[in-house]
Amino acid sequence: MLTPETEEREVEEGSPPVFATWNRLYAAVIGFLAFLIILFYLFTKAYQ
Repeated sequence: MLTPETEEREVEEGSPPVFATWNRLYAAVIGFLAFLIILFYLFTKAYQ
């Protein structure tokens, strides 16, 4: 049986607002992290 509290929790735990699925959001975060690592590596090599 759904109570108002569990209904709110289910709505909050739904899909993320920007991407269609959580897997896409996680992939975007990991991709952005990889981009930053490569960018900082290139900065380190360029200004060493």
